[in-house]
Amino acid sequence: MFEPIKPKYMTKRVADELNVELLGWIVHYLDVHFEKLSDYLQVFEFYVEGSEQWVVQKQEVPDRKTTIKVEIDGKPLKRTVWTLDQEDHVMILFPSDY
Repeated sequence: MFEPIKPKYMTKRVADELNVELLGWIVHYLDVHFEKLSDYLQVFEFYVEGSEQWVVQKQEVPDRKTTIKVEIDGKPLKRTVWTLDQEDHVMILFPSDY
């Protein structure tokens, strides 16, 4: 799942509202860590602690959760992003887009 060769698509809302820097971070994370991403749904919960950007990346099957500090130049934000492996492509969306 989430093989780096799969095209990545996003909803219009993600394209309009998600910081380009964080979108690039998600795509890079998927490409680098694809071997351990065994659930078709990966959840990225971005949050701010102080002035620092953090993310909790998790999946349900098998249950796995990782917390990571994200180094960005832009303004940190609080937002949840889903990525769905759709066999021939990866879809990036907000939960409300589902």
